[in-house]
Amino acid sequence: MVETCADCIIGTLTRILETGATFEACAMWEDMAYNAGPLISPAHFKQYLVPHYRRITDLLHRYGVNVIWLDCDGNIDLLIPLWLDAGVNCMFPLEVGTWGTDPIKLRQQYGRDLLIMGGFDKHILAQGKAEIEAEVRRLAPLVEEGGYIGFCDHRVPPDVPYTNYLHYLACVRTIWGHDINLKPPQYT
Repeated sequence: MVETCADCIIGTLTRILETGATFEACAMWEDMAYNAGPLISPAHFKQYLVPHYRRITDLLHRYGVNVIWLDCDGNIDLLIPLWLDAGVNCMFPLEVGTWGTDPIKLRQQYGRDLLIMGGFDKHILAQGKAEIEAEVRRLAPLVEEGGYIGFCDHRVPPDVPYTNYLHYLACVRTIWGHDINLKPPQYT
């Protein structure tokens, strides 16, 4: 089944890439973890999945696609080295508050070999302005180093006050230096 899926993806990508289309990145979705870790053993993942990931990522690399990011919820710590070995080099959403996947620890462990998206603890948004600012400051070294696109580690929860979210955006703009349009939408 995995081989068939990979064949389908490779066939589709090949047709698209042979037209001359260019891509800066490729996105994959692979929810295969929960709070205690992977739903499949790392040994089985390495044996059955890594070779097919590698086929896909090798094709993408041949066409100059060098950022291959993967969305996987849950505690993915045991799978990250396997994905890196398979050519997947960027992880999202890295849920800090839910699963404990900390982007700072991952950067220390993997360096810039692992590109990171997400990693801002979404639960902090409901707490208060001081906590929001502290989390933005905690992640600032990753922003400065590069290879990190910081934002909420999944969707913003419904209990987050709008004013807190605006404060988050203001902190991102001032602390990380991101130019974000902070004008609230005008509804008519």
